[in-house]
Amino acid sequence: MAKSPAHRFGQIIGDLLECTLIRYCQPIAKEYNMYLDYKHPRLARNNQNEVRWTDINGNTHKLDIVIEYGGSETKTGKPRAFIEMAWRRYTKHSKNKAQEISAAITPLVSRYSECGPFYGAVLAGEFTENSLNQMRSEGFRLLYFSIHVIEAAFASQGINAHWDEDTSEDELQNRVEQLEALTEAQLQQIGDYLIQNNAEQWKIFSKYIRAALERTLESISIISLYGDSKIFYNIQDACAYIANEEHEITFTKASFYRYEIIVKYSNGDKIDMQFKEQQAAIASLNRLI
Repeated sequence: MAKSPAHRFGQIIGDLLECTLIRYCQPIAKEYNMYLDYKHPRLARNNQNEVRWTDINGNTHKLDIVIEYGGSETKTGKPRAFIEMAWRRYTKHSKNKAQEISAAITPLVSRYSECGPFYGAVLAGEFTENSLNQMRSEGFRLLYFSIHVIEAAFASQGINAHWDEDTSEDELQNRVEQLEALTEAQLQQIGDYLIQNNAEQWKIFSKYIRAALERTLESISIISLYGDSKIFYNIQDACAYIANEEHEITFTKASFYRYEIIVKYSNGDKIDMQFKEQQAAIASLNRLI
């Protein structure tokens, strides 16, 4: 079935948005000697096009951009940034799209929490303030281009990107043909217009990407806890036990209770871990390398 002109128009806008973010994020990844992955044939995934990562529940998600530490065309690295993009012409679809992005990214962030990945969304078109606030409340960093900004960017190359439900298919088809006739340089100029006319938003968005990529280990605090645990069923007995606790604690292997480990990073991130077993503690710390 042939795609409608409106669908094709939206597809072109979405593709331009993706290409623009790849162009602007690529230098940041290179600055930190990291690999930027996007939809293209890659040897590390048997030359498959799609960028796919598996979440904490074993579900696989397609993604737009992932920046990897230690990654290359032939080797998958550790994720340090997840970036999703979306275009919506009408607000009636925006909440569903926001929830879809959240459902894909949040479980991935949980699985790779030791990597402290940045997670953000680049949104364009009509999104309600409620849908934007929902994503912000979940920790997403947003780069948002309103419908007016999108229309102005395309108008800079003589393309009328405004349409509504009353715009005829013939009119939209004419605009699609105009779009498809644009050169690569012209499309890049539209993308540059978007970033340059939203410079403050891009500055903040890219600052958070850099903060995640340059995150370094600051300290590791390890507390070894010994002693038998006591269980009480009211506050008075618990307080009395603490007040009368005067016996000397003997540190023996048999009385070891657990390790409490606090890992702090340069960007303010903190990981709290508790382990009963020595090998489990060592294995988890090694995963942070």
